[in-house]
Amino acid sequence: MNDDCTLLNAIRQTTEMGADGIDAVLPYTSGEFRQALKQQRTEYQKIHDSADTLLHKLGGEPEDVSTFTKWSSELTSGLKTMMDSSQSNIANMMIQGNTMGVTKSMQTMRRCDVQDAAVSRLADKLLATERTNITQMKSFL
Repeated sequence: MNDDCTLLNAIRQTTEMGADGIDAVLPYTSGEFRQALKQQRTEYQKIHDSADTLLHKLGGEPEDVSTFTKWSSELTSGLKTMMDSSQSNIANMMIQGNTMGVTKSMQTMRRCDVQDAAVSRLADKLLATERTNITQMKSFL
C-alpha cells in the first residue's frame, strides 16, 4: 500500500505541475490552441481528483509539489514566454513538460510495487494523457 500511495502522490504532483504550466501560458494563447490547452488542463484535473480519491481510500496523505519547485517552474515558464510568446514556442514548452511527466511517471511506476489495480490504471491513464498531449501539441509547432 505504501508504494500505491507513493505512485498516487507522484500522479498528483505531475498533474499539478501540468495544470500550473498551462495556467502560466494560457494568457498568451487564443483560438484552437487555447482550447486544446484548456482541454488538457481539464484532463489533468480529473486525473488529479481521481488520485486524491484513491489516496484517501487507501489512507494516504496528499503531498503537494514543493513551493520552491512551483516557483522555479513559474519563473522559467515566465521568462521563456516573455522572450518568445509565439504559439510554436509555447507548444514546444508544453511538449517538454509532458515529456518530463512521462519520464517521471515511468520511473516511479517501475520503482513502485503497486498492489491496487485502480492505481495502476490511473498511472497508465496519466501516461496515455501525456503522450496524447505531446501529439496534440506537435500540430501547433
